[in-house]
This record gives sequence, C-alpha cells and structure tokens, in this order.
Amino acid sequence: MDEAKHTKVLTQEILIRLGDRYASMFVRIWQPTGQSRGTVFCLHGFAGNGSDFDYLAAFLCRNGYLVICPDLLGRGRSAYLGSGYDIDLYSRCLRALSQFSGKENHFVGTSWGGLILVLFLYANRSRVDRIVLNDVPLVGGPKVDALRNEAIREAALVFQTRAQAGEYLRGANPGMGRVETRVLDRFIDSRIAAGTGGFRLAYDPATTGNFEAMTGRKYDLFPMVAKLEAHIMLMYDRESGLIDRQAFEQSRRARPDLCIVDYIDAGNPPSLMTPDQAFLILGFLSAI
Repeated sequence: MDEAKHTKVLTQEILIRLGDRYASMFVRIWQPTGQSRGTVFCLHGFAGNGSDFDYLAAFLCRNGYLVICPDLLGRGRSAYLGSGYDIDLYSRCLRALSQFSGKENHFVGTSWGGLILVLFLYANRSRVDRIVLNDVPLVGGPKVDALRNEAIREAALVFQTRAQAGEYLRGANPGMGRVETRVLDRFIDSRIAAGTGGFRLAYDPATTGNFEAMTGRKYDLFPMVAKLEAHIMLMYDRESGLIDRQAFEQSRRARPDLCIVDYIDAGNPPSLMTPDQAFLILGFLSAI
C-alpha cells in the first residue's frame, strides 16, 4: 500500500512555558485523508521519542485516525534542559497537546510514557475515551529499580561512530528481531544523536538526575488505573518482568471491563511495530 496516498505527516514545534522561559517540544502529526475517526496521542518510553511510533502511527492514520507523536522534553528533537525533569514538566508537555484534541481522544503509552500518562490523567481528573498501556511498570520494586539503573548507565554512553551506537541498540533490543528490517533501521537511527566527542543515545543524560533518589521506592498505580474514566487495555509480552497477576485480579474486581493482554509473543517490551500488534491496538480503539 502506498502510504503517501493515505497519510500526511506534518511536524510542529510547540513552546512549553517553564516559568520565565520557554522550551521547544517537537511533535509529529500523522493526518489522515478525509474525516478523522478520532485522535490518538502516543507517548514514548523513557529513552525513546515520537519516532518509536512511526509504524503504528502510519497504520492508524491509514485507518482514519489523527495520530500525535511528541518527543517529550529532553528527548529526540525536543529541547534538552539540563535539569528540572519531573512530573510537573511532563504534565506541561501533555497539557500543550490538548490543541490536537478531537471529539474522541485515545492514548497509547509505552513503559515510562504510560506511567506519566496515568499520573497526569488521575491528577487532572481527565476523561479520555480509550487508553493502551504498553508494558507500563504500574508497581514499583526491584525490577523497576533495575530499569532505572540501566537508564543511568546508558545515559553516560558515548560511541565513536553512529554504526557502533546502532549495533549497541540492536543488541539492547533483542525483541526487535521480529520487526521488518526497514522499520527497525528507522527506529535505530532515530534513537541516535550526535554529541560531544561522538554519538549518544537521543535523550538528555540529565533526565536520569533523580533516579538514584527513587531507588527502593515502592508504589502501586493500579488503584489509580481503576479510577480512570476510560476503556483501558494493559498490554505485556509473555516474558515481561512487569506482569503482576495478583494486581491484575484485584484491578479486575474493581474494573470488570479492564482488558489485559499478557500472553502475546511481541518482544519485551512490545515494539508496536508488527502487523499483529497494530491490528490489536486498532481493534481495541475502534471497538463499539
């Protein structure tokens, strides 16, 4: 299928006010031909950016959705601030996206992006239509601490060449072996940025500034999820270390309509870059 005939990809820089200054947030806008069925906002993981959703966004756009994929501040092509990365900052980013809201509004949040989304929607009592939480760490503990420690380590990495950075990312994402080569190449390239003395992963090392202080901190966001006014799907690969079946059952008692998909063979975390995953999300978003 000729993607260009069914989609139009625009970009926009949105100014986020931070006290007496502004920072630029880069946004990809996937615009369908004809009337939009609704708006889908895609929030990337901690070390990712809006390009992570290129495959899914193109697929949803071909099926009539307006898809909004920001690089949250400190990532990708958005401004790097050097400090101040907290929930208030990311909430400002999400509020700024409201200009793209339509009659129906859906969210897809991967990992850390889904975590930020839950906190934002709960704190603001926001009502949306449907939410996909993809491999989101809803319960804190040692496994989440390990993810933070890995992010701290990766933030300090410097590679002499882009090719070396690419090889590192391929090795760090073994589940991507199921992804079509051209899609994987695009994903890898968008995760690399030229930096001082070489190439780095495309996020500000300062984004991990408060991670060590969070080590050992326990939390449980399932009660928040249960109170969100939206249809919700939780999505995990069968090998995910973030699956908590006891929490699943407790949440189902509070929200019998909660959809949990936790036995798919999709990579860890699910890449959202294969047809089966894209159809799964489309089916959930468009279900009557």
